[in-house]
Amino acid sequence: MKKLLISIPALLLLAACGSAPDDTTASPSAVPSATPPVPAFTDVSRGDTDSIVKLLQFTPGKGQAVVVEPVIFLTNPEFCETFHLPADDKRCNSAWNTADSEAKITLPRADDAVLALVDQSDVSACMDEMGAGSCETSATDFAARLGDGPHLIRLTTRDGIAVRLAELYVP
Repeated sequence: MKKLLISIPALLLLAACGSAPDDTTASPSAVPSATPPVPAFTDVSRGDTDSIVKLLQFTPGKGQAVVVEPVIFLTNPEFCETFHLPADDKRCNSAWNTADSEAKITLPRADDAVLALVDQSDVSACMDEMGAGSCETSATDFAARLGDGPHLIRLTTRDGIAVRLAELYVP
């Protein structure tokens, strides 16, 4: 009899935990969104990344950091479609646009970081497939052209350390 009394509360507890209320309404997260999600800003401070950012500050020399602002860089019409802008919006008339994160991130820069510029006299000579400079340059020359920011660059990081900075060609 004693075993039966202990078993009954255990069964009642299992039944209470296993049953669900009769709820036929969908949760908000389960309802499909009519608007597709907007791309997220790259967190350049963690892991390995390759993204377009605004270079806000660059100082030549060893043991230096860089200050950047993550952006979402898209050409048109992709920018206007992604951000659901009407075709008559003035931002849709330009070749490209950025969505700014308004975040300032200071990253350590590898002493042997690759720095690259676009050759302004022959842009096709020193440009990769994303429109970023591919002609390697010194830190002094890089700082002379881009150091006082803001300038768009292609930034590559490894474990949150800036290892490659390349000027982005924007006509």
